[in-house]
Amino acid sequence: MAKDILEVGRQSENYFNWDDQDFQLMWLRNPNDIINRLKPGQDDSSWLVLDELHKFKNWKNTLKGLFDLYQDKARMMVTGSARLETYRKTGDSLAGRYRLYRLHPFSFNEKPEIPAPPDGKKWFERTMDKTFDLDSLLTLGGFPEPLLGGSKEKADRWWRLYKDQIVRDDLRDIKSFREINMISAAANLLAEKAGGTLSVQSIQEDLKVSFATANDWIEALCAVYFGFVIRPYAKSIKGALHKEPKFYLYNYAAVKNNGARLENLFACHLLKACNIWTDAAFGEFELKYIKDKYKREVDFVVLKNSKPWLLLEVKSSPHQPTDALLFYSQLMKPRFTVQVGQIMGQERTFHAENNEIELLSAEAFLSQL
Repeated sequence: MAKDILEVGRQSENYFNWDDQDFQLMWLRNPNDIINRLKPGQDDSSWLVLDELHKFKNWKNTLKGLFDLYQDKARMMVTGSARLETYRKTGDSLAGRYRLYRLHPFSFNEKPEIPAPPDGKKWFERTMDKTFDLDSLLTLGGFPEPLLGGSKEKADRWWRLYKDQIVRDDLRDIKSFREINMISAAANLLAEKAGGTLSVQSIQEDLKVSFATANDWIEALCAVYFGFVIRPYAKSIKGALHKEPKFYLYNYAAVKNNGARLENLFACHLLKACNIWTDAAFGEFELKYIKDKYKREVDFVVLKNSKPWLLLEVKSSPHQPTDALLFYSQLMKPRFTVQVGQIMGQERTFHAENNEIELLSAEAFLSQL
């Protein structure tokens, strides 16, 4: 994406990657020389793209100085294979100097512009547009190489190589891990548990390591886009279980169970939507789930500015809403309550005690994101 922006402005020479040793030497000796080498664009302004810069320990302080000196000469874009927001802490040296945009794999309905959140009386009011078939996404995942490759065999081979790259290359770039083989085993255990409740203690016991070590490995794997966790929502819920998160893979095609794979796909799409809407200043969106000691569970709750905005339950068929969805819809009264199923069918509304629940196909729901 960054390279495409430079190509449009005929500034491809303004791309620098930390993995290039010549750039490393230039950055370490005198970063100011980079500005002097920039090629101006058609409007006399210059883009500077710095890729994988997070692999340098003190990258933020150096970048801050560069920005403060040359912000009038160059627009700067920093990209990376790890979640750059992981490095945001109290006292962030770049505070007030950047906008964060979180990128995700492809989704069901890709748009050239940032889509606004649904704002009508019902979730499904717009046309049903799509970019990729749901079956293709479930089989190949959303990452560009396997999805566009169009082959399950290629996708499986890509996944094996991707896992190996994450553990043996990306993790070493951000942390000093010695137990690479053990972290690889942790990644395999997490992949098997995708879509379920994450027990750090279980990972700890399986690998015979301390709780802190197991937790550190999980956090690091999440930082390099192996997977992510969503935490339970417990505010004003009697008997809510609020300790253990659920774990999902970014590559949901690797989830073996069909039902868990569909749920994982929705988790990825919802997380992407929450990140995009938040980054584009439509509000503060968070993705969580609900579970209580009475065995009531709702797969997803999206919060907008800390209040329940969407309740979503994912089933193989959307015929009747679950008791848990009915209960929490009445309790929370979110803007939208939806139950989806993979099977295409007539979209309809379920009425219960002055409460409306939309029963939608997976494609109808995803087309609105």
